[in-house]
Amino acid sequence: MKHIFLWWLTACLTSGLALAEAQPTTVQVVSVHNPALYAGVQIGDVLQRSVKLAVAANDQLVENDLPLKGLQRNGVELRQIQVENQSQGSKKIYTLAFDYQVFASSGKPVQLQLPVEKITFSSGATYELPSWRFWLMAQLPDRLQKAKESVIPQYRPPLLDTQTPQRMLVLSLVLAVVGSLVLLYRNADWTLPMMKGHFAQAYRKLKKLPANAAGQKQAALIVQHALNQRFGQQMLSNHVAEFVAQQPAFKPLEQEIHQFFAQANAVLYAGQATQAAAYLQQCKALTRQLRDRERGM
Repeated sequence: MKHIFLWWLTACLTSGLALAEAQPTTVQVVSVHNPALYAGVQIGDVLQRSVKLAVAANDQLVENDLPLKGLQRNGVELRQIQVENQSQGSKKIYTLAFDYQVFASSGKPVQLQLPVEKITFSSGATYELPSWRFWLMAQLPDRLQKAKESVIPQYRPPLLDTQTPQRMLVLSLVLAVVGSLVLLYRNADWTLPMMKGHFAQAYRKLKKLPANAAGQKQAALIVQHALNQRFGQQMLSNHVAEFVAQQPAFKPLEQEIHQFFAQANAVLYAGQATQAAAYLQQCKALTRQLRDRERGM
């Protein structure tokens, strides 16, 4: 009888140990985070939730049992799953983050849910992440109206004001033409219509003279001839005052004209030698000033 009792006790202990080894390891839920907003969700919105689980250190997550990315359930698509783990003493902490995108649409607000997610470990332990309900906003009215009845009449776009730019363009062209004529009138060497142009012709001739003694004498004669034509008779140094009195436009150049006669007498009659280039330059400068005065500049 005693042997039978020992045999029975041994069998009970052995079966108890076997049953203890067969039981799955317990899964401890550390935290669950669902989306902050459960109302006002629109088509295309991304919802995120995560769960943190603690299991034995030797236990492993069976990632092959997790749902595949792109899986659609009732208008909700699983976009991505992120899995992280870290060891803490005798436990291992798993963090799973789920990203969902809403593709459902409805003509009125409707309640949808993020699906239940089953998480399995190598020991056989499992955990089901519960569903999470949310409200989807209405996208389109239930009863659509005919487009022709609800269309807004179209109006022609306002025409741009082209008259003002055209006037400004014409004014700019006129100013450009007038400016060009003024520059031409001021700097042209040839005789212009309605003008005598004696000094303009003299200035043009002076630019062709050589810088030598012969050129000096020729320059003095050219300027003298232009003054004679402008004065109307042979002009000498004692006629300068009378000349500027008759033609006040040349009054500011009275001193320069006196200086010209003094230098011209020295070149033509006294035979004094001066630097030809410098004298020609002085003659051209005086003639250009006389030409500008002649043209009313």
